[in-house]
Amino acid sequence: MPTNPFSVPNELPNERGVFGDARLIKKSFLYRVIEIEKPAAMRFVYDGWWFRQTIKISGHMTWSQISWLTIERNAEFELPPEVSARRLPCKIEIDFAKALLIKRFRIWIDEQLVYDEIQ
Repeated sequence: MPTNPFSVPNELPNERGVFGDARLIKKSFLYRVIEIEKPAAMRFVYDGWWFRQTIKISGHMTWSQISWLTIERNAEFELPPEVSARRLPCKIEIDFAKALLIKRFRIWIDEQLVYDEIQ
């Protein structure tokens, strides 16, 4: 049970929608732009086009992977110092449906779920 009753729970029901304090700005095939307010204000961009996956936070490259054969479903990285004075650990988790359509997209910062999108 979480200690903060207002925090986003780790497990959410499989209902369609976007959960958390973050805001989905733009989405398309293997692409997301998300604005996050807490724990620091940032613009998160995930781009999986052309066999290259990248994550940029407020314009700073934080993670990249060449994905010729397999699209990486999990990525771990840290917030860049330009965004947060504390080097907070981050990770994304992506679940795919058929034809590489994103079924679920989650962002964790400092072990807290800040964004959960379910299609």
